[in-house]
Amino acid sequence: MLPGLSAHEGDGARHSCGERQSNIVLRSFRYPRYRWLWFSNVAASAGRWTLVLILSVQLLQMTHSSFWVGIGLFLTQGPVIVLAPFSGALADRMDRRTMNVVSNLISAAVTGLFAVLTWAHADFLAVWMVLALLYGLSFVAQMTVRATLTPSLVPRDELLNATSLTQVSIQGAQFLGPLLATPILAARGAAAAWAFCSLLYLGSAALSLPIGEVHGGGRRQDTGFGLVVAYRHLRSRGAAWVAVWAVTLHCTLTMSYLGMLPMFVEADLNAGTAIYGALLTSIGLGAVIGSLLLAQFASPRNQPFWFVYALVFSGVALSLLGATTSVTNALIFGFLVGSSQAMFMTMTLAIIQSSVADEFRGRATSFYQMITLTPMALVGWGMGGLADVSEPRPLMITLGIAFIIVMAIYAVSSSWLRGLLRPSGWVAVPASVESPAI
Repeated sequence: MLPGLSAHEGDGARHSCGERQSNIVLRSFRYPRYRWLWFSNVAASAGRWTLVLILSVQLLQMTHSSFWVGIGLFLTQGPVIVLAPFSGALADRMDRRTMNVVSNLISAAVTGLFAVLTWAHADFLAVWMVLALLYGLSFVAQMTVRATLTPSLVPRDELLNATSLTQVSIQGAQFLGPLLATPILAARGAAAAWAFCSLLYLGSAALSLPIGEVHGGGRRQDTGFGLVVAYRHLRSRGAAWVAVWAVTLHCTLTMSYLGMLPMFVEADLNAGTAIYGALLTSIGLGAVIGSLLLAQFASPRNQPFWFVYALVFSGVALSLLGATTSVTNALIFGFLVGSSQAMFMTMTLAIIQSSVADEFRGRATSFYQMITLTPMALVGWGMGGLADVSEPRPLMITLGIAFIIVMAIYAVSSSWLRGLLRPSGWVAVPASVESPAI
């Protein structure tokens, strides 16, 4: 069901088939430019989760409301609604490395401003919201570029391994960022933590430079932003279209809890900032382990098992996390949340990336981001507001159960989704065999 990409030039094209089929978990690291991208992603993603930690803590302290925490986090990714068509088109027509460097420098500047304002005790909510929006613009551009760079730096048959390792760097930084930032936040205060966040983004920009130029297949003289083209391109590929909708449901129902997580720690676990940081770290560690397992055991024979695990536990683990009153259990269930969600996102993204030609990859990725991140951001904002009226606990339990029920209904109606439950559903076939999803 997964259509193959045409051969491309680059590091991967110069290696033998025997090397490509190596079963080493870090085999994609043999390609030097991919290694530089990986380390750049680690730094940027650690910066992202450091920002989530500090911004949510400060907004809760400033407003004592999960509603405003939800708005702040929404603004850090909500611009996907407006920016994704532009960033996708630019990624198809311009040097993707340069876009990555520039967007990281913008994030460094914004988080540096957060540091200065915090040091000056300029706790103006409106200013915080504007800076969160500016950060969101750069973050959306980074997401598009990261997703389009990876397939350009490794061979097609290493794409799932490379995507899994990329998820280790992106999702796993959810572990690294809070792990490093929480002691700084606790000992030195928010201003020092913001400065650390800014340094992470500067490091990410520097690490991107050795990648070299990576141009998409789109033409500079193309007109429009091609979302209709991207829609048609994805819609004609059954597995890719099912992956888009599966991850949309996943993001909407199981990944919209972040806006109410600080209130959950405070109200339901009766804990403080240190436990909130520890919970984010546990979720991130789960993402690291889950992505590494997927990178190691990525054969078609194993993929249905991991897909079912990721699908089921994305909902079950979130409900268990919401139901617990124990800090220890929360850390365990947080680990399961992180591992299952990272694996689900990795596998669906690999389906998308292996289904589109390089000249459409930026626009297809931007469409994918719009249809997934938009409901995640909006629902996350709404959940933050509801958490002020109702405790976070019943909301988290309900969202996890709802995801399992909705996906079961979807599986009944979609032969493409049911196909992913069999090893044959993960074997690459020519793109011409593809048909629209049901």
